[in-house]
Amino acid sequence: MIGVVGPDDTVELIKRVARESGLGQVLVTATYAVPEDTPRLVGALLRVCAVILFSGRLPYRLALAAGFPQDRLDFIQHEGTDLFRTLALVALGSDRVGHIPRFSFDCIPASDVDEAFDELGLTDNYRVIPLERGEDGRDIDLGRIVEEHRSLLRDGTVEQCATCIRSVYETLKAEKLPVIRINHSRASVRQALLRAKLRHDLVQAEATQTAVCLLSPRPGHAGVAGGTVSQAARRFAAVLDGHVLRDDEAGSVLISTRNAVESRLKPQPLAAQGEGPPLVFGIGFGSNAEQAETLARQAQQHALLLPEQVIQLDGVAALIAMMDPDEAREGRQTDLDISLTLQISPAVIRRLMAVFRVLDPNGFTAAELAQSYKVLPRSARRLLKLLKDRGFVEECGVRNRSRAGRPEVVYRIFLDRILLPTS
Repeated sequence: MIGVVGPDDTVELIKRVARESGLGQVLVTATYAVPEDTPRLVGALLRVCAVILFSGRLPYRLALAAGFPQDRLDFIQHEGTDLFRTLALVALGSDRVGHIPRFSFDCIPASDVDEAFDELGLTDNYRVIPLERGEDGRDIDLGRIVEEHRSLLRDGTVEQCATCIRSVYETLKAEKLPVIRINHSRASVRQALLRAKLRHDLVQAEATQTAVCLLSPRPGHAGVAGGTVSQAARRFAAVLDGHVLRDDEAGSVLISTRNAVESRLKPQPLAAQGEGPPLVFGIGFGSNAEQAETLARQAQQHALLLPEQVIQLDGVAALIAMMDPDEAREGRQTDLDISLTLQISPAVIRRLMAVFRVLDPNGFTAAELAQSYKVLPRSARRLLKLLKDRGFVEECGVRNRSRAGRPEVVYRIFLDRILLPTS
C-alpha cells in the first residue's frame, strides 16, 4: 500500500487524482490538523505501507527529523507549473493587467523560484524564506515563517505572501494580510503518485524475493553435532515461516522470503573478544532459489572472512551475513579490480581468502598452502613465487633446519595489500 499524509484538502486532491489514474485502491490516507502531528501518523502507516507520500516538503522534512527511513518516504514537489499557475492567477486578478507584485515565498527552493522568474522575464524582486534552519531539518518553526512573512510586508520589501503551508496561509489570511496559497497542479500530483507506485512495486518485489539460508558448523568447530545444526535450522525456519529443504554433513538449507528475514531476524554486532559462535549462517536473496543459494554461499564466506554480526535464537548463536544480487555484483567488481593488480583470476583470489581464514597468514609453508588449497605442492610454490614477485608475499624463515630432508621455507602473505590494493 501507499500511505498519504497531509492536510485534508490536499489529501482529497491526491485521492481524486489517484482514482483518475487507477491508483485509488492502493492508497491509505491520513490527514493532520497541524503539521507537527506528522510523526505519529507516519509511525502508524509504516506498519502497512511500503511507501509514504507527503503532501509537501514540510511534513516530509518533519518525518525525516523524527528518524523515519528516507528510502520509504517521498513528497509531492512543487513543479514549475505550480509556480507559473500561481503567478498567472495573481496577474489575472490584478487591477493592473499583467502586474506581478513583489512576493515572499516559503517551502519552494530559491533555485526553482529563480528559474521561473527568469523564464518569465520577471525582475528578481522577491524573497524566499527557508523552511528550516540547519541541514538536518530539525529546526522547523512555523511561527518563524509566519513572522518573516509579516516582517517583509511591514518594511515594504514585499507586497504579497505566497505560501505552500495551509496553517501559514490561514494565519496570515486571518490577519487580513495579502497572501496566496500555492497549490499543487494535478500534473504534479500525478507524477508524484506514479513515482510512489514505482517505489512501492520495487519494495514489494524485493520483499517477495526468495531467501535461501545456509546454516553450517564453522571450520575448526568439528565438535558441533549434525543434530545440533539440524535442530537450529528448524528453529530458524519456524521463525521465518520457512521450511528446511535438506540436511547433510555440510549443514542445513532452509528457504523463506526476504521480507520474513529482514523483518524477523535482528543481528547484533559481534563482540570483539572470544572466538565467536560455533555456527555460521549465510543468507542469499534472489529472484529464484538457485540464485539465492549461490549468494547464500557467498554470504557464508563473507561471514567467515569478515565476521561482523551474530544472530541468537533460543540459545543458539551463529555468525551471520546476508547478500543480494547488487552486493554480489559489487563484490565481483572488487575481485576483478584486485585480480587486475595481481594478474591472477578472481576465482584464485576468492579461494586464497578462504584458505587464509584457517591458515596463519604470518607463517606457513608451501606444503601447508597446497594442503589447504587442495593443489599439488609444486602448484602452490608457483603461486607463491608469483605473489612474491608482485610484493604480496615474503620469505620470513625456514622450518626443519635440524631435521633430515630439505628445510621448508616459511612465508608471510600481506592480506591487506591484496584486499586494499590502493591503501
